[in-house]
Amino acid sequence: MINLDLSIVPALAALSGSLIGACASVATTFVGQRLQARAARLVSELREREQLYGKFVEEAVPLFVDAIERPALDPGKLMHLYSIVARIRLTASAEILSAAEEVGKLLLEAYERPPEDPAEVLTRFAKGQVSIDPLRGFTQACRLERAKALEQA
Repeated sequence: MINLDLSIVPALAALSGSLIGACASVATTFVGQRLQARAARLVSELREREQLYGKFVEEAVPLFVDAIERPALDPGKLMHLYSIVARIRLTASAEILSAAEEVGKLLLEAYERPPEDPAEVLTRFAKGQVSIDPLRGFTQACRLERAKALEQA
């Protein structure tokens, strides 16, 4: 028969409890840091996208005004907007990309029309005869994407 010293049992139980507690603490810290890093990355990506989308809007608006006033397209200006669309293509959702490409199509169509007096266009808009917000679809898609990203964070 084996002679067992019963004084070792409480010591082994205490050692096991300490080891389990330490492992749980390490695991909790690891998971917490991963969640914090993920949230920080999502916030950073969201901020970068907002800046990119804002730049797209800032570049597109003057081109639409130019398209109303001038019959000729300046390829250099349009290519700058296209470069922003290419950057959007790298990171954005399919909905955002589609909306940005639609803005480009609307811009080309605007340049194909004969020049107009901007005051007349604004008057027609004020009377509800024409909608002159070619960026509405793009900005709405951006808002939806932002709302989804904030839900994930």
